[in-house]
Amino acid sequence: MNTQLATFGGGCFWGVEENLQRILGVIDAISGYAGGTTPNPTYKTVCAGQSAHAEVVQVEFNADKISYEELLRKFMKMYDYSRRNYNNLGTKSQYRTIVLYHNAGQKAIAEKVFTEIAQTNNREVLTELSALEAFTQAEDYHQDYNGYGRVQA
Repeated sequence: MNTQLATFGGGCFWGVEENLQRILGVIDAISGYAGGTTPNPTYKTVCAGQSAHAEVVQVEFNADKISYEELLRKFMKMYDYSRRNYNNLGTKSQYRTIVLYHNAGQKAIAEKVFTEIAQTNNREVLTELSALEAFTQAEDYHQDYNGYGRVQA
């Protein structure tokens, strides 16, 4: 099995996790924090705006069943990539839409997809695109919050 990781944020991680778990080829989806500056963030520090982290979901997927590009396109259809809710007095919102790439290949695919979406819809893609520096798994009570089971990978 060709197992890979992808990391996406599109608001509260509970809904993102549930929606991503429904996609055929997704093995697991873990709620967490990324894209900020504070090491080892907690829900308390993220909610207080002290870390600049986004609530994200790290997705383990079977690339033999779904490509990174297809997974990214499904994510982008789920969330409003053109909303201007990113900054709150200079602090990045924990609920911003963000794609964190794991390698140069994912970055190139995301840039291509963002460009195609912008051209097709004649709307700027405001989803943040950044390298994944670190992913911190959220507290246990945030995992599988909606109780949605995994689909078959």
